[in-house]
Amino acid sequence: MTVRNPPGAPASRRWEARTTRAGGSDQGTDMSRGLRALARGLAAVLATGTAVAAAGAGVARAADNGSGPVATAPSAPATQTLSGVAVNGVRLELTLPKQLPVDLPGQQLAAREVDVAVDDAGGQGYTGTVDVSVTAEGSAAAHPPRVDQYDTDSGSWRPVTAAAGGGAALTVAASVTVPAGGSAQVRLRVSPGTAVLDDVKVSAATNGASVVGSVPVTVPTFQSTGLTASVQAGTPDMVTGQLTNPTDVAYKHVPVKLYLKACPAPPGKCFGAADVKLEARIGGAWQTVAVHADPSVTGGLSGTVFPDVSLAPGDSVQLAARMTLNSGAVAVNPVPMAFGPAGLTVVDHGAAGGMLTVQPQAAPPPTPTSTAGSASSTTASTAPSSTESSPSDPGSSTDPATPSATSATPASDSPAVAAGTPTAGESSSSATILVAAGLFAVCLALVLWFVQMKRRERSAAAARRAGYDR
Repeated sequence: MTVRNPPGAPASRRWEARTTRAGGSDQGTDMSRGLRALARGLAAVLATGTAVAAAGAGVARAADNGSGPVATAPSAPATQTLSGVAVNGVRLELTLPKQLPVDLPGQQLAAREVDVAVDDAGGQGYTGTVDVSVTAEGSAAAHPPRVDQYDTDSGSWRPVTAAAGGGAALTVAASVTVPAGGSAQVRLRVSPGTAVLDDVKVSAATNGASVVGSVPVTVPTFQSTGLTASVQAGTPDMVTGQLTNPTDVAYKHVPVKLYLKACPAPPGKCFGAADVKLEARIGGAWQTVAVHADPSVTGGLSGTVFPDVSLAPGDSVQLAARMTLNSGAVAVNPVPMAFGPAGLTVVDHGAAGGMLTVQPQAAPPPTPTSTAGSASSTTASTAPSSTESSPSDPGSSTDPATPSATSATPASDSPAVAAGTPTAGESSSSATILVAAGLFAVCLALVLWFVQMKRRERSAAAARRAGYDR
């Protein structure tokens, strides 16, 4: 699935993910609480962020120096100009930036200038008040944008305070004196702050003349897959992300982190660093990433899989990480997780986190039993191997009374041998028959020997009688 940062979500809930109940309301409640705890910790960590020392385009590995992401805005942002219709001898002209990028949580970008020019169209000059309204638009528009006004008398910029209960709009009333055939200017600076808005609308009116324009608010986007899935314990599972920069601001040293809420409901035991393995694909190769306990999330683990991501204006970076869960002594299921850039305000397409269902490891194959081993031995001792009669086999024996070693194959490895192996009862009967046959042969030999001896005695007696007769 992909991840989304709801445009109206406050910063403290920006990384909160949806949860699903499974196996009863109690389990669903535990999962929801765990995911909410993860979201709160993520909001704190992602707001502060971490950074790295090395610079450069794309993704690079570097050491974390704690400075946070850095944004560099153009020195001369592109502008647009809108002109109103002349009314009562006055015409208004509005100059706006073409975009308003949001601030980083740890770095406030310079506000961009909005100018309202009051031109004398009747040749008589004009003195009056120009009302300029600045309105934040979008589902996250709970407050007006940040506005500063240039003070001509002091030559400095001063913040404009929004009226209580004014909602997302702020109005500046500026007095102007326009000479005949000349013009006067009202100068403002506007910034959306860290609010993810659709746009900022600016409208100006005086003496019946008016002009209206809007400026889109641009925000980096992050899209990821693999946050909600069924994974196999002990097997690597991949998570991907795409960080895109549609703004005119260059970003450097943006860390991308992966978080796991690695604790089951009490009294279950939490993950340790040895129970999860994180890897990042850098330059086409997988590199192991250090995992550590995250103090911002009780029972949580995190790893900075990409410590240094740089994005030029209009640039996009593909990221891939993989994790192996339940690889140590502790098994946790399900596992809430989140994946995204730290210290950078982004719009997420989808949910910011997900829930992994961890399937247990496959059971090892059964080992052969002792009965099968003894039966195989019986087969080996009673059936000579076919290799005995092959004179061409240099390893075979020419002695027919010596069985070949190949005939001692375990019954579990050879079904054919196992099928012909006699049972214990059959072996006992065969032994009895062999003993009886042996005894019968001995008795028969004794009888034959006794008969032969009697014949010899009779022959000798007959010979003696014949000698006497002579």
